Order: sequence, then structure tokens, then C-alpha cells
Amino acid sequence: MAQKNNGPVIGMAIFALLSVAFAVFLYMTWSDNQLVYKSLDDATKKEQDLNGTVRDQLAEIQHLKGLIGEGENVETGIGDTDVDTVNGRVQKILDELAGDSTSALPSLIAGLQKESAENNKNSFTATFRLGQLVLKRKENADLIVTKDGEIDTHKAAVAKAEAKLIQQEAVHNEELARLGEQVDALRGTTVRLEDELAALRVSSTRQIEDLVEDNNDKRTAIVDLRARLRQKDDPTFSTADGRIQSVDHNRGLCYIDLGRADGLREGVTFSVYTPGNSGVGRNNTSDIKGKIEVVDILADHRAEARIVKQDLGRPIAGDDPIYSPIFQTGQSLEIAVAGRIALDGLDRGQFRRLVTAAGGRVSVQVDDDGAFTDGKGNPVDSSDAPRRITSRTRYLIIADLGDDTENLELEQIYKRIRDNTQKLRNQAENLGIYEIGLSTFLEHIGYSRKQVKWTPQSSRGFPGRLANGAHSDSVNSSFSPSQSSAVISGKYSGRSQSTTFSTGNNSKTYGN
Repeated sequence: MAQKNNGPVIGMAIFALLSVAFAVFLYMTWSDNQLVYKSLDDATKKEQDLNGTVRDQLAEIQHLKGLIGEGENVETGIGDTDVDTVNGRVQKILDELAGDSTSALPSLIAGLQKESAENNKNSFTATFRLGQLVLKRKENADLIVTKDGEIDTHKAAVAKAEAKLIQQEAVHNEELARLGEQVDALRGTTVRLEDELAALRVSSTRQIEDLVEDNNDKRTAIVDLRARLRQKDDPTFSTADGRIQSVDHNRGLCYIDLGRADGLREGVTFSVYTPGNSGVGRNNTSDIKGKIEVVDILADHRAEARIVKQDLGRPIAGDDPIYSPIFQTGQSLEIAVAGRIALDGLDRGQFRRLVTAAGGRVSVQVDDDGAFTDGKGNPVDSSDAPRRITSRTRYLIIADLGDDTENLELEQIYKRIRDNTQKLRNQAENLGIYEIGLSTFLEHIGYSRKQVKWTPQSSRGFPGRLANGAHSDSVNSSFSPSQSSAVISGKYSGRSQSTTFSTGNNSKTYGN
């Protein structure tokens, strides 16, 4: 409807502009004519004044003639001494009455001549101005005719424009009417489609809700079945990373078939399994019989490792498989960690260094305050944190999620830890990534807690090995590694029997 009203407004605006222009032109022409008429009036007035002056002077001459007693028909006789003229008679009278008065007569004649010349000049000027006025009137008349022609041309153009505008307005009104019909039709279609869309939206919402509910039920069932399967069968999808090549029990060392070409680094720890194990990387760690730590890379596929711990009933031997959940030949694996790392001898920084030393990486973690961070402790956005668990993530490690406490501030931290841990759990479940407890994970990578009591061989840990002085069949014979008979906490000892003391012959070197 806004376009329908623009036509008349535009037409009226054009007509108003033309009217103003024409009025300005007429005003300017009228102003010029007024100036010309004023000049003409001034010239006419001045001519009349001059004519009046001449008449006055003639009257004065006649009056003078009358004063001197001359008739009107008597010639003045300017410059003439004839007694038949006024001048001659006056001269004669002057001569007769005043004697020689020739000096006065030239002055009178000169005055009359000057006045006559001035009258002639004024008359010529008035005649010239009158001619100029007539010429200016003619020019103005011609200009008026020209302007009238231009005005008629503009009027014709305005009339033509108005006619065209009226025609366009009619076409525009027809177009608006046609578009209005289309709009009405489209509105009807829109209303119908909106009704259909509303019905479809309701139907789709119900279907989506049903599908979401069904999907959640199936997901819950899959997660529950997966948990039951893992609890019942403890399946493993991992394979051994390498094998023990040889063992030097005297030195507490062994050699493995991994090396520089496999991406192995010093400090990596492995669990040592029995040859007939039921699978590496299982929650059940009964098949693990020892732990080793790489101390030197010898070749592309050979390295020296320190025996950190072993089951004396099942000593580490050649061809034993070794495994670490964060080491894989030629690859960098990732893990996710949730919860507080609060074990004796291990904090979060040491844990990260332990994982890094094995060639792994912590992709995301829930720290001790319940916040999402990366492996270096930098904050991670809560929306981005679950997406950091990908197909490269091997385990979601569950640490300490907190216990019930009456400390409100601590309870809030524990709640935040559990809530954010659940977010990581949901993502791990979606990708089929298994959870593993922190203790089990440390068992898999061959980690042993640091000893808390100093001994001369502190780097060896507990139980200590006595190279000399142990119970043997003969003095000064070679000895195999055996546990010290000293009192050792069962926490660090693999012995199941009570502490005993040596009763055999001892070397004189250590005897009393």
C-alpha cells in the first residue's frame, strides 16, 4: 500500500517545483519591467519638467516683452540692433536711458544662449532616454514573448508528465491489485502449511521423544551388558607389547625385544605376565608375576630393564610377555583420568611424568578440585572436555571420587568431581572405551610405590636382595636373588610365611 500512495505524491512534488520555478521567473520579469517603467516615468517626468521650464521661460519672455511694452508678435532680435526687434529697441532704450551699456547686453545674450543650449541639451537627453525606453520596452516585450513560449513548453511537458504519471499510476494500481491477490493466495497457502507443519512438528516431536527414549533404553542396556560381560568374563582386546629375551637374576636385570625403533624410552615400566596367561590388560591381574623398568636402550629392538618386583614363586624368565597400557610400538596413546590421585608416594605431577615417560599422553582429566584440565593442568572448557576422549583414548582411569563427609566445602568438591566424571564416562561409553581403576592401571604399567625407608640399595626397593650372607649350601658359593630375612612390612613383601632367620654357615666376611 506504501507504493500505491507514492505516485500522487511524486506528481504533486514535480508540479510544485515547476510552479515555484515559474513564479520565480515571473517575479524576475516583473521586477525588470518595474525598473524599466520607473526609468521611463523618471525620463517622462524630467521631460515634462523641462517642457514646463521652457514654457515658463517663454512666459517670462512674454512677460518681459509685456514689461517693456512690446507685443507678443514682435521679434526679440537677439544680437540684432534693428529697432524693429525687442533687442534693438531694448538696446536703444538702454543707450538712451543708461548711456553706454554694451557691457550688460552681452551677458544677457550669453545667459539666454546658455539657457537655450541647456534647454536643447535637456530636450535631446530626454529624447534619447525616451528612445532607450522604447527600445527597452521592445526588448522586454520580446523577452516576455520568449518566456511565455518557454512557460508554455514547460506547461506542456508538465501536462505530458502528469498524463504519463497517471498512466503509470493506473498500471501500478493494477499491478498492486494483482500482487495483492497473489499475497492473499500465498497467505492462505502459508496458513495451510503452518497448520500442516504444526501437526508434523507434534508428530515428529512424539517420534523423536520415542526414539530418544528407545535409544536411551538401548544405550543403558548395552552399557549394562558391557559392564556385566567385563565383570563376568573380563575380556581383553590388548596384546603383549614385547617379550623378555634373557634374565640376569644376580644383577636384577633383564633384556627385552623392544628398543629405539619401537619408540621405547628409558623409564618406561612394564608388567610381566606368565607365558600361559589368559590375556593381558584384564582387570584380573593374577597373571602378572613381576614388574620391570627400562634403564638403557641398547639397540633398535633390544633394551635393558631393571627388575622392580617379581613373584619368587614365579620368577621372571625368558619369553615372558610384557605389557603396558600406555605403550604401543610406534604409536602415542592417550588416557583420560577422573578423580583425585591420592596414593602414598604418587601425586598428579608424578603420575603425568610416569605416563609421559612411557610415551603416552593425558588428553583430559578431572583434577582434585573437580575442574576439567588437560594433561598439563591447563583449564579446558566443559563443553570441549568430553570431546577430548576419542578413538585414540585407550582407557578412562577412575581414581578417588571422594567419600561422604560433613565438610560442606569438601562435599561440594566431591560432587563436582563425580558430576564431571560422569560426563567423561558417558563419552567413554559411547565410544566403547573401558574404565579401569587407578590401582589396576598402575599394576599394568608395572608401577611400584616408592620405598619410605632408606637402605644401602635404595634404588632396588623392597624386598632387598642379599648377594652375600644368605643361607646357602656352601660358604662362598654363588647366590641367586632371595629375600632379606629382616623384618619387612607385608605391604612391600611378597612372602606369605612369617619371618625366619638364617641358621646355616655364614661367610667369615659377615660373621661375628
